[in-house]
Amino acid sequence: MNYAVRTERVKTEKYVESAARGMPNCKLTNYETVLSTTDFDKVVFMGVLRGTHLVYKHAQNNKKDFYYIDRPYWGESRATPYWMRCVKNEHVKTFVDHKPDDRFKKTFKGELKPFHKNGKYVLVVPPSHAMAKMFNGKDWLDNTLKILKENTDRELVVREKPYNPAAIIDGEGKMVPGKSENNQPAKPFEWDKVHAVVTFNSSITIKALTNGVPAFANFDNPCLPICEQDFSKIETPRYEDPRPVLNSLAYNQFTQEEFRNGYYLEVLDGR
Repeated sequence: MNYAVRTERVKTEKYVESAARGMPNCKLTNYETVLSTTDFDKVVFMGVLRGTHLVYKHAQNNKKDFYYIDRPYWGESRATPYWMRCVKNEHVKTFVDHKPDDRFKKTFKGELKPFHKNGKYVLVVPPSHAMAKMFNGKDWLDNTLKILKENTDRELVVREKPYNPAAIIDGEGKMVPGKSENNQPAKPFEWDKVHAVVTFNSSITIKALTNGVPAFANFDNPCLPICEQDFSKIETPRYEDPRPVLNSLAYNQFTQEEFRNGYYLEVLDGR
């Protein structure tokens, strides 16, 4: 038996339903059903809110394969056709498996710029409240700013995720969204003025590297293989070709049809 966990939300249920159609012997159910048993092989779910963070930990603790769905690394997710990332046993892909460049070239609509090496400020992007609670990152920003201030005189600009609701644990143990606590304007970054991006798990590293800005990350991150993990080295970033990572990530997000026909499992299970 395999399970797909309902989101219980009209706008996102379609993603899990499509994944369930592509997974053999899969039952679409609620999170409580999954938590009540270990008699399953695989489980697919979206995000970490409304009970799915418990499913994530339940699968990890019981060594069950889980398939985590969330917004794509790039591309449209709210229209049709859409793209969504799907990661096996992680929340982002953290390794490079040397895929061809066909999917990246076909799907990435932006420009891949060379490193400019003349940026002025450091862009610091902390984890969202939900990710901080999920992965014990509540002290990340304070600890990071302390290290950076000890190792650079550059201006440090902190920018949160544009929509960043508080993460609250309710009476049933579910993580639920509260009021958004981010009052910063959602405006484009001036990438040509950024020396480096420093973050936790955010895919802002993809935007940075494709705009010629090196990245630092010290937790699971989609660009971790080419990010500097030692924040004390903020003045000496790694300038590595991002294309192998981007090619790899392109094989980690899928269309509605690729979920429905099971192609996502072929890729993620290495079949």
